[in-house]
Amino acid sequence: MTTQGPLTTWLLQSTPQSLKRATTHPFLAAAGQGTLPKSILSQWLSQDRLYAQSYIRFIGQLLAKIRLDSRAANPQTHLAFSPEHQAVDVLIDALVNIRTELRFFESTAAEYGLDLAAISADEGGSALASNDHGSIITTSARISTTGSTSCPGYTGSTCHQDPPVSDLQGDLNSDKSVLHRLCNAQGECQMQAGSEICSPPLETAGLRKKIVTDCEPCIQPGSGGNLASAEPLERGGPVYFSATRITRAYIDLFMSAGSAGVPVIEGLAVLWATEVCYLRSWKYAAAFLKARAGDDKGKEDADGGALKEKFIPNWSSEEFEGFVNRIGEVLDLMSTEIKGVEEGELMRGRCLECWRQVVWLEERFWPIMPVE
Repeated sequence: MTTQGPLTTWLLQSTPQSLKRATTHPFLAAAGQGTLPKSILSQWLSQDRLYAQSYIRFIGQLLAKIRLDSRAANPQTHLAFSPEHQAVDVLIDALVNIRTELRFFESTAAEYGLDLAAISADEGGSALASNDHGSIITTSARISTTGSTSCPGYTGSTCHQDPPVSDLQGDLNSDKSVLHRLCNAQGECQMQAGSEICSPPLETAGLRKKIVTDCEPCIQPGSGGNLASAEPLERGGPVYFSATRITRAYIDLFMSAGSAGVPVIEGLAVLWATEVCYLRSWKYAAAFLKARAGDDKGKEDADGGALKEKFIPNWSSEEFEGFVNRIGEVLDLMSTEIKGVEEGELMRGRCLECWRQVVWLEERFWPIMPVE
């Protein structure tokens, strides 16, 4: 891979498939097609708002690291147009933009009834489906779990019911519900979406009591696996709104790239990477929106119209694209200031690491869409 040419162009060309996955996610297609449920939009928007709040501190860290030349600006040397001065200008604009963005989140959420504190399915939030017994099933990272009234790992009924022990003899595979048990090491359901067991069966023969004894959360300690005396334990714990694991990883990346020991060019690479991915993602959604223009008159979007009327036009606008391009121009300009071939190669390598991490996070920041 050649390292010639602008840094931003080189980064964009370095991971074409990962970038495509990150910016053409099914969430974005549903957003543009008007089929994205309000609950899923709220879950994503609540996390994006947390990301935006951490963005403020990140920009502040980058500004704190820039050292401007103390000499008076000289029209002949264009000192006022140095990479450092341009970086300060674009970072200050980023702060102004994010303040406006946060207010935009709040006003649009209020107008369309979106929840900016929606708990994602990843953290035990709103349901994508429900089982026959009324307990909630949420889907996260392709793992299914059940709600508080049934044994996590079995979505058909509680683990103490159906069938009775007396009916379960011989091959346990004849009753697949028995095989829905917890992974004791993890303390949570490990059933992959679409599968029928949450972990490999203990044995292919024996009584249900054997399974229940090993499914520790299904019975009270000391009951000896006796179904008659066993009472269900409390399922799960308190659920609070907070950053998901991916959002926290994004925030950690910001804090790392903005830390004192990291060159400002790496922080700018992270900033540009997040913004260019965001822009490309919403331009992808906008293409669906444009394609259906005029074809859905009288039909209300699943989210009430927030995406079509507010979010997508804002995040795919020429104004936003111009801002992203300015960040890229400053990044390219600063990269040309690196002296020496070896130093330049090391800088590009570190920026490539930043780019790859952002693209990886971007792909996973979008909520997993329910299976039709």
